[in-house]
Amino acid sequence: MTRARFLLFILLGLAGSPSLLPAQEAPTITKVDELSIGCWNLLNLFDNHDNPWRPDEGTPPKSQAELRRLARQIDRLGVDVLGVEEVENREVLETLNLYLERPFAFVELIEGNDFRGIDVGILSRLPIVSATSHRQLPLEGDQRFARDFPVFRLRLAPDRLLDVGVVHLKSKRGRGDESDSWRRAEALAIAGIVDRQQKLEPGVPMLVMGDFNDHRDAATLAPLFGRLHDLTEQVPENERYSFVFREKGEQIDFILATKGVVAGSVTIPHDTDEVSDHFPVVAKLPMDRSLARVVLPAGSAPNSSVLPVIDASDLEGAREHLLQEVVIRGKVVKVHRPESGANATLNLHEDYRRAVSIHVPAGALARLGDLDALVGKEIRVAGALHLYKGNPQILWTRPEQRVDQAVKPPRRKAGE
Repeated sequence: MTRARFLLFILLGLAGSPSLLPAQEAPTITKVDELSIGCWNLLNLFDNHDNPWRPDEGTPPKSQAELRRLARQIDRLGVDVLGVEEVENREVLETLNLYLERPFAFVELIEGNDFRGIDVGILSRLPIVSATSHRQLPLEGDQRFARDFPVFRLRLAPDRLLDVGVVHLKSKRGRGDESDSWRRAEALAIAGIVDRQQKLEPGVPMLVMGDFNDHRDAATLAPLFGRLHDLTEQVPENERYSFVFREKGEQIDFILATKGVVAGSVTIPHDTDEVSDHFPVVAKLPMDRSLARVVLPAGSAPNSSVLPVIDASDLEGAREHLLQEVVIRGKVVKVHRPESGANATLNLHEDYRRAVSIHVPAGALARLGDLDALVGKEIRVAGALHLYKGNPQILWTRPEQRVDQAVKPPRRKAGE
């Protein structure tokens, strides 16, 4: 056995086989002297299957067009480790991994507490030695983590480990005092986990990164920012925002570290093609020794299949394809906009409740051009069906979702 193959055997043995590894090609090992690590809230990365235990019918899965663009942006980040938030399950994270030109060798996600089913996970080119959940940990105020705080242990080298905790703290939705106290309880618990782990293994550095849902000077996050140092402080102040709220940039995504972790550079890339409502945070950590990184061959994205065409007025047919990607066909009778004009909905019937609607979120308005020019015209738009206030709807975010060529209708059931 060659040294390279022996090293590969040892690396893969530490964390199981790489997820969805193409059988026809073997991974390779490369040496790097710098660890590139990032975190990103992927905005409702949901699958196309109905989970009977979660209200996922109300969240639109990403269309194939959005998945391709999201994968392209992750490839552009070029990170070795990416902590991710707002992911429904491990399977959909593995599916996204297939769309990448540079797939990650290791994919992990642990189901958490969120009632909608959004979880946090990790993509890594370095072996994951262990994954520890804290979703059942009692917090101050008789709470649990809103999602979870999983800690992933990575093996950087035979004698070098790194712990990475991925967070998605309680949002500010609901009563402010309740969400604030919940978020502070989460911060206190994470600080306690870090303290205990550092006492047990002071030689293993730790990062805490992800969506903190608050600002660095917020009282809710004081237990963490008083315990760990913020690697993102070196980002120029005018670029230090990871989320835009009411047209104002603010930072709520961070990478925090224990003592001794130094970042050579930290960036918050803003040219991410609006595939999420958050921007990623990326830190490059110089290493005093070479790291062995597992590199997989190019991804193998699922082939685009012929999508069923459903008339907008066929609500029964639409419900039979709930959460599936379809082509909705109908004549635009009205473009409905709220008073704010922040988004738009194409109504395909005089009574919007009697037809599938097509929703255009705020971030997509500029990309899709003059929507009013569509009134009176028949259009076909591909997207995944979800329920909005009990009515089927699809999300239109990209010009390429508009389908102009003929598409085969779904096969009829026997006897119909």
